Amino acid sequence: MSPELAAPLSPGEEILWQGQPRPYVFILRGLPNIAYGVTWSVLGAYWYHGSGGISEATSAFEGWWRIVPLLSIPFIIVGFSFWFYPIRLGLQARRTWYVVTNKRIFIAELNDKRSLSLRVFSAEEMTAPQIVKRFDGLYDVILTRRAQENPHLTPRLDSGFFGVENGETAVEAINAALNP
Repeated sequence: MSPELAAPLSPGEEILWQGQPRPYVFILRGLPNIAYGVTWSVLGAYWYHGSGGISEATSAFEGWWRIVPLLSIPFIIVGFSFWFYPIRLGLQARRTWYVVTNKRIFIAELNDKRSLSLRVFSAEEMTAPQIVKRFDGLYDVILTRRAQENPHLTPRLDSGFFGVENGETAVEAINAALNP
C-alpha cells in the first residue's frame, strides 16, 4: 500500500481488505455519454456552418452580429468533453482504492497532486452489503441503503465497490468491520 493511502489510518486501525476497480468497468459506465457528445458537437458544427462562419464574404450576418456563429463553439467544446468522459472515468479508476479497516469502510482517491480524498461510509447510510456478480466475473458490492432501495437505477460510483475481483472476500471484511 502506498504511503498516501496509509496516512489517513488512525493508530490501531488495521486493513482487513483493499482492492482497486478495473478501469474498463468505469469506462463502460461512461460510454452512453458519447451519444450526447455527438449530438452537441454536431449541433454546434451545424450552427456554425449554417450561419456561414465569421468571414465577411460568407457570413449570414452583418456588423457585430457576425460574432453569432462563435456562440456555437461552447456546444462543440461541451460535446468533446462528453466524448472524453469515459477516458476520465478510466483514469479515475486507476487512482481509486477501496479499503475496509477494522474501524471504517472508505473509498480513497489519489488526486493529481498526490493529495487524498476519502469517501467514508457512515453507519446511517449503510446496510448489509449486496454483492452482484457481473457477466465478466468481477463483482459489484453495493453498500448504501439508497442504492439498494432503487434497484431500477444504476448505482452511483460512490455507493459501493465496483469491478472488484474478490467480492466475497470484500463482503466478509465489510461484515467483520460492521459487526466487530
